[in-house]
Amino acid sequence: MPYSPLMTAQPSASRDPYLHQDVLAARTVFIAAKRADRPLDLERDPLDKPFVSRQNAAGDRRRAGCPFCAGNESLTPPDVLRVPAHSSVGDWHARIIPNRFPIVEDFSALLTDRSLDASAPRLAHGVHEVVIESATHEHSILAVEATRWCDVWNLCQRRLAMLAERSDLAWATVFKNSGRDSGASIEHLHSQLVALDFVPPVIAAELSAAQKTRQPFQDLLNHARDTGCVVAEVGDLVALVPPAPRQPFENWILPREPEPYFHLTSPERVRALATLTQLLVLKLERLVPGAAYNWWLHQAPFAKPPHKPAGNWHWHLEILPRLSDFAGFELATGCHVTTLSPRESARQLREA
Repeated sequence: MPYSPLMTAQPSASRDPYLHQDVLAARTVFIAAKRADRPLDLERDPLDKPFVSRQNAAGDRRRAGCPFCAGNESLTPPDVLRVPAHSSVGDWHARIIPNRFPIVEDFSALLTDRSLDASAPRLAHGVHEVVIESATHEHSILAVEATRWCDVWNLCQRRLAMLAERSDLAWATVFKNSGRDSGASIEHLHSQLVALDFVPPVIAAELSAAQKTRQPFQDLLNHARDTGCVVAEVGDLVALVPPAPRQPFENWILPREPEPYFHLTSPERVRALATLTQLLVLKLERLVPGAAYNWWLHQAPFAKPPHKPAGNWHWHLEILPRLSDFAGFELATGCHVTTLSPRESARQLREA
């Protein structure tokens, strides 16, 4: 169910994003026509090698036509945040900009207090932004110097904190698509940030499951230790293979102690997350060179009515390699098939 008041406007010939609910299938779908306009600078090699850039000028660290390269700021909307904060054009490390091809848009002016049928289409209200993670034309987080990679996570944390203050938003995430098989369309290193005015079904399901157990994430951590599924630890963050991985080498990063919001975590934990993400991607690259992957941040809904702070919740980053396609069985049942046990995935990651 929507968290904030709904928009009364109905679908029209415009290309505004809309939210559709299938109550029978318990499915939420965003109709986002503008996404079809995204530029594609990745293509598959005819010999079925990993995806490569159409523009592959060797050694060119800044590309004239790339909207994410420093010096090409005029090709994107003005940034929302950047690091360093007062840097000049072309002299920044990372920046956050509005997404020109959004899943959701800010329709604050159209918010009303009148409720609609939950199954009726409505304008998809929220915030969708791009986190440009490097000023130069890199395609892997391993190419970013460690302190600058930490700057990226600090920038995301600051933006999430700003969005948490808005009364019209219920939840937000940061996610990455790395490699063409992950859904990426732009080679230049980036991730995305989306804030919604409702709690999405996956988060609602996690909250419901967490409420049935006194310490669900502590149980997860204990199970990982007991079964040999801990991969690495930095500070008080733990990287582990979950008990039901969807793909070989899937892993999660979470704090040892309950903490519902990444945007309120300590600087030490931000640094630890930056270190672990680079470490785990390096391990995946050693095991499966060129592997595509996705990651996404799961934190609790913002603590505002009707939601209360989730006392036993741990924010966590889920990293999912894309080593095999989701096929008919997965789509038909919601179940996944993988070829490695959690223990074996963890062992190979630890030793990589």
